[in-house]
Amino acid sequence: MNSNAFFPNLWRFLGLFAAQALFLKQVSLALGAYFNILLYPLFILFLPLQLATPYVVLLGFLIGMSVDFVYGTPGVHASAGAFSGYARSLIFFTFAPKGGYSGKELIFAPAFFGWQIFLQVAALFFVAHLFWYFSVDAFTFVYVGAITLKTLAAWVLTMLFVVLYTALFHPNN
Repeated sequence: MNSNAFFPNLWRFLGLFAAQALFLKQVSLALGAYFNILLYPLFILFLPLQLATPYVVLLGFLIGMSVDFVYGTPGVHASAGAFSGYARSLIFFTFAPKGGYSGKELIFAPAFFGWQIFLQVAALFFVAHLFWYFSVDAFTFVYVGAITLKTLAAWVLTMLFVVLYTALFHPNN
């Protein structure tokens, strides 16, 4: 990550972590077990497109560990963050333009790809992240019904916040 991309990503890390720890945790506690809002994976989604997957996995792990520290859930968010870091490259590959990414697109944001493609990618990315998170949290597929319901409820709420965040802050680097 070059110096031009370092500071925007640092501020995004700190801002999303603070929002998750100070605000969204309280909202999730107030709404109940089936209504979680996990906005911190946007940090992973908005990392530079050219960043190698091992670095994305490591950064996903780091933001997950930071959230785990606040939530008191050792390793659950870290696991989901690392998984999302890996899944990100697979999802981006699926939605890549025919000639591949040109290098003009710094991050996967509506400013470069439009809202339709961005929302499709974000929806798939967050479904994968949330399903992994709730699966690791339950640690058994005996609760597959509860895992699915939690994933769907959290996905709807999280996507509302993803659109709100993206529309307010217009990430483009």
